[in-house]
Amino acid sequence: MPIDVSVIMPAHEATATVGRAAQSVFARQGVSVELVLCADDDIDYALFVEADVGAGNVLTLCRTAMPRSGPSAARNVALAQARADVIACLDADDAYAPDRLRLLLPHVEKFGVATGPTLEVDPLTRTHRIARPRADGAYLPLADICELRMPFPPVYNKALSPAGWPPIDFAEDVILNVDLFCAAGGTYPFVEGAKYIYHLNEGSRSHSPDALDKARRGYLQILDLVDRRNWPQPVRELVRRVFNEDLAAVERALVASGGGANWRSAVRDGPR
Repeated sequence: MPIDVSVIMPAHEATATVGRAAQSVFARQGVSVELVLCADDDIDYALFVEADVGAGNVLTLCRTAMPRSGPSAARNVALAQARADVIACLDADDAYAPDRLRLLLPHVEKFGVATGPTLEVDPLTRTHRIARPRADGAYLPLADICELRMPFPPVYNKALSPAGWPPIDFAEDVILNVDLFCAAGGTYPFVEGAKYIYHLNEGSRSHSPDALDKARRGYLQILDLVDRRNWPQPVRELVRRVFNEDLAAVERALVASGGGANWRSAVRDGPR
Protein backbone atom coordinates (compact mmCIF):
# COMPACT_ATOMS: atom_id res chain seq x y z
CA MET A 1 0.00 0.00 0.00
CA PRO A 2 1.49 3.37 -0.97
CA ILE A 3 2.18 5.91 1.75
CA ASP A 4 0.25 9.17 1.34
CA VAL A 5 2.34 11.32 3.67
CA SER A 6 5.50 11.07 5.74
CA VAL A 7 5.29 12.89 9.07
CA ILE A 8 8.74 13.97 10.25
CA MET A 9 9.17 14.34 14.00
CA PRO A 10 12.31 15.42 15.89
CA ALA A 11 12.44 14.17 19.47
CA HIS A 12 14.64 15.27 22.36
CA GLU A 13 13.84 14.09 25.89
CA ALA A 14 10.24 13.68 24.76
CA THR A 15 9.18 10.48 26.52
CA ALA A 16 6.31 12.25 28.33
CA THR A 17 4.64 13.51 25.15
CA VAL A 18 5.80 11.49 22.13
CA GLY A 19 3.08 8.85 22.62
CA ARG A 20 0.36 11.49 22.39
CA ALA A 21 1.94 12.95 19.26
CA ALA A 22 2.30 9.52 17.59
CA GLN A 23 -1.28 8.56 18.42
CA SER A 24 -2.49 11.73 16.71
CA VAL A 25 -0.55 10.72 13.57
CA PHE A 26 -1.66 7.09 13.42
CA ALA A 27 -5.31 7.80 14.24
CA ARG A 28 -5.89 9.17 10.72
CA GLN A 29 -8.73 7.67 8.69
CA GLY A 30 -8.47 7.53 4.92
CA VAL A 31 -4.78 8.52 4.95
CA SER A 32 -1.83 6.11 5.09
CA VAL A 33 1.07 7.62 6.99
CA GLU A 34 4.70 7.03 7.76
CA LEU A 35 5.99 8.52 10.99
CA VAL A 36 9.70 9.25 10.65
CA LEU A 37 10.85 9.85 14.20
CA CYS A 38 14.38 11.18 14.58
CA ALA A 39 15.88 10.93 18.07
CA ASP A 40 18.19 13.78 18.97
CA ASP A 41 19.22 11.96 22.15
CA ASP A 42 19.97 8.39 23.26
CA ILE A 43 16.37 7.31 23.95
CA ASP A 44 14.77 4.31 22.21
CA TYR A 45 11.48 5.88 21.16
CA ALA A 46 10.19 2.60 19.70
CA LEU A 47 9.20 1.68 23.26
CA PHE A 48 6.79 4.61 23.34
CA VAL A 49 5.23 4.59 19.85
CA GLU A 50 5.32 1.11 18.25
CA ALA A 51 2.03 0.00 19.77
CA ASP A 52 0.12 2.79 18.00
CA VAL A 53 1.25 2.18 14.40
CA GLY A 54 -1.76 0.22 13.16
CA ALA A 55 -2.44 -1.44 9.82
CA GLY A 56 -1.42 0.40 6.66
CA ASN A 57 0.95 2.76 8.45
CA VAL A 58 4.73 2.71 8.85
CA LEU A 59 7.11 3.70 11.64
CA THR A 60 10.65 4.67 10.66
CA LEU A 61 13.18 5.39 13.42
CA CYS A 62 16.43 7.25 12.95
CA ARG A 63 18.71 9.50 15.00
CA THR A 64 21.09 12.41 14.56
CA ALA A 65 24.81 11.74 14.33
CA MET A 66 25.34 13.62 17.59
CA PRO A 67 22.78 14.15 20.39
CA ARG A 68 21.54 17.72 20.77
CA SER A 69 22.16 18.52 17.12
CA GLY A 70 18.98 20.60 17.16
CA PRO A 71 15.50 20.41 15.61
CA SER A 72 16.56 21.45 12.09
CA ALA A 73 19.25 18.78 11.91
CA ALA A 74 16.87 16.13 13.26
CA ARG A 75 14.15 17.10 10.80
CA ASN A 76 16.58 16.94 7.89
CA VAL A 77 17.77 13.47 8.94
CA ALA A 78 14.12 12.42 9.06
CA LEU A 79 13.45 14.09 5.71
CA ALA A 80 16.21 12.04 4.09
CA GLN A 81 14.51 8.85 5.33
CA ALA A 82 10.95 9.82 4.31
CA ARG A 83 9.34 7.55 1.72
CA ALA A 84 6.40 9.70 0.63
CA ASP A 85 6.51 12.71 -1.67
CA VAL A 86 4.31 14.66 0.75
CA ILE A 87 5.89 15.77 4.03
CA ALA A 88 4.11 16.87 7.19
CA CYS A 89 5.78 18.35 10.26
CA LEU A 90 4.98 17.54 13.87
CA ASP A 91 6.97 18.19 17.04
CA ALA A 92 7.06 15.46 19.67
CA ASP A 93 5.19 17.57 22.24
CA ASP A 94 2.39 18.61 19.86
CA ALA A 95 -0.49 16.81 18.12
CA TYR A 96 -2.76 16.81 15.07
CA ALA A 97 -6.50 17.32 15.15
CA PRO A 98 -8.25 14.23 13.73
CA ASP A 99 -8.86 15.47 10.16
CA ARG A 100 -5.76 17.60 9.61
CA LEU A 101 -3.95 15.45 7.05
CA ARG A 102 -7.09 14.33 5.22
CA LEU A 103 -8.21 17.94 4.78
CA LEU A 104 -4.83 19.26 3.70
CA LEU A 105 -3.71 16.56 1.25
CA PRO A 106 -5.97 17.61 -1.68
CA HIS A 107 -4.62 21.15 -1.45
CA VAL A 108 -1.02 19.91 -1.34
CA GLU A 109 -1.67 17.83 -4.44
CA LYS A 110 -2.94 20.93 -6.26
CA PHE A 111 -0.68 23.72 -4.93
CA GLY A 112 2.28 21.91 -3.34
CA VAL A 113 1.73 23.23 0.19
CA ALA A 114 -1.06 23.82 2.71
CA THR A 115 -1.64 24.43 6.40
CA GLY A 116 -4.42 25.09 8.89
CA PRO A 117 -5.05 26.87 12.21
CA THR A 118 -2.58 26.50 15.03
CA LEU A 119 -4.25 26.03 18.42
CA GLU A 120 -1.82 27.04 21.17
CA VAL A 121 -2.54 25.38 24.52
CA ASP A 122 -0.90 26.75 27.67
CA PRO A 123 -1.19 24.17 30.48
CA LEU A 124 -0.19 26.67 33.17
CA THR A 125 -2.74 29.38 32.43
CA ARG A 126 -5.24 27.04 30.72
CA THR A 127 -5.60 29.60 27.96
CA HIS A 128 -5.96 28.86 24.27
CA ARG A 129 -4.92 31.00 21.34
CA ILE A 130 -5.64 30.27 17.67
CA ALA A 131 -3.45 31.50 14.83
CA ARG A 132 -5.10 31.96 11.46
CA PRO A 133 -4.84 34.56 8.67
CA ARG A 134 -5.85 38.00 9.87
CA ALA A 135 -8.14 38.41 6.87
CA ASP A 136 -9.85 35.06 7.58
CA GLY A 137 -9.17 33.99 4.02
CA ALA A 138 -8.53 30.67 2.32
CA TYR A 139 -4.84 31.47 1.85
CA LEU A 140 -1.99 32.26 4.23
CA PRO A 141 -0.32 35.57 3.27
CA LEU A 142 3.41 36.05 3.55
CA ALA A 143 2.95 38.90 6.04
CA ASP A 144 1.04 36.58 8.40
CA ILE A 145 3.74 33.92 8.15
CA CYS A 146 6.29 36.48 9.31
CA GLU A 147 4.35 38.84 11.58
CA LEU A 148 2.04 36.67 13.69
CA ARG A 149 4.92 35.09 15.66
CA MET A 150 3.01 31.79 15.75
CA PRO A 151 3.99 28.55 14.01
CA PHE A 152 2.14 27.35 10.93
CA PRO A 153 3.57 23.84 10.43
CA PRO A 154 3.34 23.01 6.72
CA VAL A 155 2.25 19.95 4.82
CA TYR A 156 4.07 20.10 1.50
CA ASN A 157 5.54 18.31 -1.49
CA LYS A 158 9.21 17.84 -0.69
CA ALA A 159 10.15 18.81 -4.26
CA LEU A 160 9.27 22.41 -3.28
CA SER A 161 12.05 22.52 -0.69
CA PRO A 162 14.76 20.01 -1.58
CA ALA A 163 17.24 21.63 0.83
CA GLY A 164 14.90 21.03 3.76
CA TRP A 165 15.03 22.94 7.01
CA PRO A 166 17.50 25.83 7.30
CA PRO A 167 20.26 25.24 9.89
CA ILE A 168 19.38 28.13 12.19
CA ASP A 169 18.77 28.26 15.95
CA PHE A 170 15.34 29.90 16.12
CA ALA A 171 12.34 30.62 13.87
CA GLU A 172 13.52 28.09 11.29
CA ASP A 173 9.87 27.20 10.66
CA VAL A 174 9.23 30.75 9.46
CA ILE A 175 12.08 30.56 6.94
CA LEU A 176 10.93 27.16 5.66
CA ASN A 177 7.44 28.61 5.19
CA VAL A 178 8.84 31.59 3.30
CA ASP A 179 10.77 29.16 1.08
CA LEU A 180 7.59 27.16 0.45
CA PHE A 181 5.49 30.29 -0.16
CA CYS A 182 7.93 31.48 -2.83
CA ALA A 183 8.37 28.03 -4.40
CA ALA A 184 4.57 27.67 -4.66
CA GLY A 185 4.31 30.97 -6.51
CA GLY A 186 2.81 32.91 -3.62
CA THR A 187 -0.23 30.66 -3.14
CA TYR A 188 -0.34 28.96 0.28
CA PRO A 189 -3.75 27.37 1.00
CA PHE A 190 -5.15 27.64 4.53
CA VAL A 191 -7.83 25.14 5.55
CA GLU A 192 -10.12 25.68 8.53
CA GLY A 193 -10.61 22.51 10.56
CA ALA A 194 -7.10 21.21 9.83
CA LYS A 195 -5.79 22.16 13.26
CA TYR A 196 -2.29 21.75 14.60
CA ILE A 197 -2.30 21.56 18.41
CA TYR A 198 0.72 23.41 19.79
CA HIS A 199 1.38 22.56 23.43
CA LEU A 200 3.45 25.03 25.39
CA ASN A 201 5.82 23.55 27.94
CA GLU A 202 8.80 24.73 29.95
CA GLY A 203 11.18 22.59 27.88
CA SER A 204 10.28 24.18 24.54
CA ARG A 205 12.76 26.60 23.02
CA SER A 206 10.45 29.60 23.02
CA HIS A 207 9.48 28.94 26.65
CA SER A 208 12.92 28.06 28.06
CA PRO A 209 15.02 30.34 30.31
CA ASP A 210 17.59 30.88 27.53
CA ALA A 211 15.01 31.54 24.82
CA LEU A 212 16.08 35.17 24.35
CA ASP A 213 19.71 34.18 23.75
CA LYS A 214 18.63 31.49 21.28
CA ALA A 215 16.30 33.93 19.55
CA ARG A 216 19.06 36.52 19.21
CA ARG A 217 21.38 33.96 17.58
CA GLY A 218 18.61 32.75 15.30
CA TYR A 219 17.58 36.23 14.20
CA LEU A 220 21.17 37.14 13.35
CA GLN A 221 21.46 33.95 11.30
CA ILE A 222 18.23 34.79 9.47
CA LEU A 223 19.36 38.33 8.67
CA ASP A 224 22.62 36.89 7.36
CA LEU A 225 20.88 34.49 4.97
CA VAL A 226 18.21 36.86 3.60
CA ASP A 227 20.29 38.12 0.67
CA ARG A 228 21.48 34.61 -0.14
CA ARG A 229 17.96 33.21 -0.46
CA ASN A 230 16.33 32.92 -3.87
CA TRP A 231 13.43 35.17 -2.90
CA PRO A 232 11.89 38.15 -4.72
CA GLN A 233 13.12 41.47 -3.39
CA PRO A 234 9.81 42.40 -1.66
CA VAL A 235 10.01 39.12 0.25
CA ARG A 236 13.57 39.88 1.36
CA GLU A 237 12.50 43.33 2.53
CA LEU A 238 9.58 41.98 4.57
CA VAL A 239 11.65 39.24 6.24
CA ARG A 240 14.47 41.68 6.97
CA ARG A 241 12.09 44.23 8.52
CA VAL A 242 10.30 41.70 10.74
CA PHE A 243 13.46 40.08 12.07
CA ASN A 244 15.20 43.39 12.61
CA GLU A 245 12.19 44.39 14.73
CA ASP A 246 12.32 41.12 16.66
CA LEU A 247 16.08 41.35 17.14
CA ALA A 248 15.70 44.86 18.57
CA ALA A 249 12.95 43.64 20.95
CA VAL A 250 15.10 40.74 22.12
CA GLU A 251 18.13 42.96 22.71
CA ARG A 252 16.06 45.45 24.70
CA ALA A 253 14.67 42.62 26.83
CA LEU A 254 18.12 41.14 27.40
CA VAL A 255 19.44 44.49 28.64
CA ALA A 256 16.38 45.30 30.77
CA SER A 257 16.05 41.90 32.41
CA GLY A 258 19.57 40.57 32.43
CA GLY A 259 18.37 37.68 30.27
CA GLY A 260 15.47 36.70 32.50
CA ALA A 261 12.57 37.94 30.38
CA ASN A 262 10.15 35.61 28.61
CA TRP A 263 10.43 35.48 24.80
CA ARG A 264 6.68 35.73 24.39
CA SER A 265 6.34 38.85 26.48
CA ALA A 266 9.41 40.43 24.88
CA VAL A 267 8.70 39.67 21.23
CA ARG A 268 5.37 38.09 20.42
CA ASP A 269 3.04 39.67 22.94
CA GLY A 270 5.00 42.77 23.90
CA PRO A 271 4.55 46.29 22.52
CA ARG A 272 5.36 46.48 18.82
